[in-house]
Amino acid sequence: MGFVRKTPAGTYRACWRDPAGGQKSKSFRTKREASAYLTEVEGSLNRGTYVNPHAGRLRFGDFAQQWLATRVVEARTTERTVSMLRTHVLPKWGDWPLGKVDFMSVQEWVTGLGRDLAPSTVAKCYQLLSMILRTAVQARLIVTNPAEGVKLPRDRSRDVKPVTISREDFLGRLLPAVPPRHRAIVSTAAGAGLRWGECAGLTWSSVDLDRASLRVVQVAEETHGGIVLRPYPKSRAGVRTVPLPGFLLAALRELHAAADNPDPRTLVFRDRVGRPLRRSNFRRRVWLPSLVRAGLLGQVVKTGPHQYRAVWPDQDGVEWSAEFTTEREAVACVAARAAGGMRFHDLRHAYATWLVTDGVPINLVQRVMGHEQASTTLNRYTHTPDDYAARVLEAFDGSAASLLPPAGETPSPDDLDGEEDDL
Repeated sequence: MGFVRKTPAGTYRACWRDPAGGQKSKSFRTKREASAYLTEVEGSLNRGTYVNPHAGRLRFGDFAQQWLATRVVEARTTERTVSMLRTHVLPKWGDWPLGKVDFMSVQEWVTGLGRDLAPSTVAKCYQLLSMILRTAVQARLIVTNPAEGVKLPRDRSRDVKPVTISREDFLGRLLPAVPPRHRAIVSTAAGAGLRWGECAGLTWSSVDLDRASLRVVQVAEETHGGIVLRPYPKSRAGVRTVPLPGFLLAALRELHAAADNPDPRTLVFRDRVGRPLRRSNFRRRVWLPSLVRAGLLGQVVKTGPHQYRAVWPDQDGVEWSAEFTTEREAVACVAARAAGGMRFHDLRHAYATWLVTDGVPINLVQRVMGHEQASTTLNRYTHTPDDYAARVLEAFDGSAASLLPPAGETPSPDDLDGEEDDL
């Protein structure tokens, strides 16, 4: 049992023992305040929710280092977390005692970040701070998480829907615009729904050309130190077998023949010196120029024998143009400066949408996409086709017409008069 005693200085000290048996105390101006506090402490001890009132003196920066050392995550995740801590979180909170971090201070910090950073970056900084403070609550260092309920700036980029290309435009416009040696990886994203990391980590041992299927078992993960091959995908459901459509099977067979009977452990998609493909390089050198050549990003128009006009929109929708003597220079200009355009990942969106639109059951789409929940497939990777109105009407026009009675058997309006009065 705890007790309250008067100190020589005339204050009152509440004394108790913590769960480990250590003697703890806290001083108050009046006996009533000390007794009330002691009652709260004894209640928390009985409920198992006791928090040492002095534990909050630990500096946030010191606790963040402890928290970081206990995490078991991928190398890339740790790399991003350390960078965000060093750049945005610790400069503000590093020297703060955990117990001094309060709701209004966190809200002011988040609002300030929103003036200089993108909403998505602000959200990640906030989530990191909240995660560390939540761990401090679990460690019984603070009573509550002061970051809970903080309002974040709206991320309007989430309002922009992914670009879903039609199969006709993909096969007739985009794929022919991709350099031949890279058509197989673009076909793999659109014809099997693989993520970039799954494409970049695919080996020939996972491709069965005879059975027209591939198996996703590892991914390539990019870090500042290089590309790491992770021997498992994003989730347990990510390990999956995907059938190969004709255009993808043909592209993989052509690539396999060009590789001249490659070792099964060899990556299917590599750069010219055999290293794994780096996403940023592929986007800059292959993907964006291919969109331009396909007419899906900006525009390049031949205006003379050796003259090409490049036209592109910026972030604000303002159109810019420049003249070049070669088509290659014009394409490179648009690829580097144009805003918007399809992402490589949008091919995965398109793959799922094509399957659902063609009536493939959602549980099968979920399986080939590697999702643990069917709701993820429905909510994130399927989108309304442009001809949705015609499809809805088509569902009724054929069947409904055959079910309606002949015109002569339809009751006249006079026959229906009076029936409404009975309702």
